[in-house]
Amino acid sequence: MREMVVLGVRVSVPGNEVVVVLGEPGGTVVLPIVIGPREGAAIASAQAGLVPPRPLTHDLLVSILQTLGATVVEVRVTRVVDGIFHAELVLSAGQVVDARPSDAIAVALRVHCPVLCEDDLLEVAGVPVADAGLETAEDQGEMASEMEEFRAFLAEVEPEDFGRPAGEGEPGAGPDDAPGPDDAPGPDDAPGPDDAPGPDGDAPGPVTWDDDADGPGPEAGPPRAPGAG
Repeated sequence: MREMVVLGVRVSVPGNEVVVVLGEPGGTVVLPIVIGPREGAAIASAQAGLVPPRPLTHDLLVSILQTLGATVVEVRVTRVVDGIFHAELVLSAGQVVDARPSDAIAVALRVHCPVLCEDDLLEVAGVPVADAGLETAEDQGEMASEMEEFRAFLAEVEPEDFGRPAGEGEPGAGPDDAPGPDDAPGPDDAPGPDDAPGPDGDAPGPVTWDDDADGPGPEAGPPRAPGAG
């Protein structure tokens, strides 16, 4: 078995699934496991060192084991069957308890025990780091720098910097923007007979969507308004 570290919890794109990522220290392969959002929050909060005011499920499990004189000495991610990962909790007295990887990892982070992975499983389900979409140290440094700049901006910004509050007229419109006598239309601006729409298609017709046109096809949903992104 190989000892792994919990690299973090991610949201995969485009599936929008919560994934916990395990990896070897300095290794080139990671093991992504799809988990539930609640379990992802339990793992992320333990990594961040957050202590809830009242014990949550995994905190309660750890407290019960400690009260009974037992503890979790290691967690093993053992196999994948029909696309479902399996794990085990190894207790101090030698008992082995079947568990979901998400629960096992959440407990391991709370008791600070090692997380192990079978070599065969890593070979079958492992993904190269380059294909896992994880941030590099350089990316994380840039992100931290941008966050510091944003915090500094929020510390100095004033409400007036966001313009006129809603309900006080159109933004940017002042008394100088009212139309004057020179802006009134003159006789030369009136439409003439040459400006009337003709029978050859100048008038707007019904909107239709073809599968080969730029508009959406039958399965794409309603058309977007002009100018929408």
